[in-house]
Amino acid sequence: MSQLSVWVDESEKGDMLVVAGVLVNFEVVPCIIRDWRQMKSGLGLLGDAEVKWNLPSKHPTRQALEQQGKRTKDLCDEAANFVARRDDLTCAAVVMLEQRRDLRFWKKIWPKASVRDFYCEGLKYLIQRAAEEVVEAKLQGCVVICDTPELGKKPFDRGTIRRGPGAVEQTYRDWYYSGVGVGPGKRDHEGPLAKIGFHPSVLTGDATYHDMLQIADVIAGLTREWVDAVRAKRPSSWEVDLFKVVSVRFRSRHGNPRFFGDGFVLWPRQNELWASPQQSVV
Repeated sequence: MSQLSVWVDESEKGDMLVVAGVLVNFEVVPCIIRDWRQMKSGLGLLGDAEVKWNLPSKHPTRQALEQQGKRTKDLCDEAANFVARRDDLTCAAVVMLEQRRDLRFWKKIWPKASVRDFYCEGLKYLIQRAAEEVVEAKLQGCVVICDTPELGKKPFDRGTIRRGPGAVEQTYRDWYYSGVGVGPGKRDHEGPLAKIGFHPSVLTGDATYHDMLQIADVIAGLTREWVDAVRAKRPSSWEVDLFKVVSVRFRSRHGNPRFFGDGFVLWPRQNELWASPQQSVV
């Protein structure tokens, strides 16, 4: 029997944090990595070059692209189209918006207060969908691999806020033994993740060295720019057009319409912002 793998990365901009995941049967991962590296080679990059949605000016991959007469936009186009062509992976993204009205007050309690405080809450929605996928597809289990999130060096735990070293591992442990809640289909999975074969701990890695986490980075970055463009009322922007391309790979089994509410989650829900992204991908 097959086992699911979920590759997670996050992207932050202003009051918005996107936690995105790529869901794929684990045995298919080597094939995806092989083809991803071929995509890089087609752009004149080394197979082990790091791909990121945002490449700093002095990043080796950006410099290598420029030496080939190419731009970072060319890489983003190729990466998004690569994902769109695959029928062996599924994407999901959770957009977390800063909801605290007086952030200055929160900074008195927690000086590092930012929308990143809600990373674990965003991860929860991804895990719900992964658990639902395991049950519905009758898979053997699931392993979750996160690009190591920057959650600070000091622990802080209050409500949905989890920060500090080990915050992700400790939160996942709670889900492993007590459950994470049902997915968008409202049925699966109600109980502990341990009962459906999830690994006992989330794993962490670095997108610098793993191609699957690079794909998750691209999905997180593109989703962030798509929502940002929609909020800024730029529906005809390049980012919106590119997101339309990749949106065919977003989980949509329980969405309404399409992938909204399933592969795309907005937290907290805002009616106007919920409607605008739907209109942008028609």
